[in-house]
Amino acid sequence: DFVECGVHNGGFSRAIVEFVDFAQRTDKKFYLLDNFEGIAERLATDEEKLNGILEYPYSSSYESVVNTFSEFPNVVIVKGDIPESLSEVESEKISLLSIDLNCAAPEIAAAEFFWDKLVSGAAIVLDDYGWAKHIVQKHAFDGFAERKKVAILSLPTGQGLIIKP
Repeated sequence: DFVECGVHNGGFSRAIVEFVDFAQRTDKKFYLLDNFEGIAERLATDEEKLNGILEYPYSSSYESVVNTFSEFPNVVIVKGDIPESLSEVESEKISLLSIDLNCAAPEIAAAEFFWDKLVSGAAIVLDDYGWAKHIVQKHAFDGFAERKKVAILSLPTGQGLIIKP
């Protein structure tokens, strides 16, 4: 199964659904987790707030995402803050985990929650890994990678990529 934590308008996950012809993969699910309202201020550190992560112009995107994925019965949309909503993902085998929450605490919570469910060779895409505004996330994931004894490939897109051994 696939999981995206931090969906916003669903562009990344929709591209994946189209690329892998997800409608034909009825044996798989794609879980989309987001509060669809923006970063929950209570989750941001003081340093993240100073770096401006709460300044993104979010607008409610839930109805738009529901509409975007309405033709895919195997796409499961979970509305709620992370980490509280993570337990709604029923999958025990995950091959793709995309994390784009713009805030270190829920991102690390998601990575920790799903780590043992990731199959060997699974990819974790860290959307903001290389961006200065998100340095707190980078440091948090560097520590995560060190604990898990994996490397993070810094991509020219500003993203990071972890492949589970």
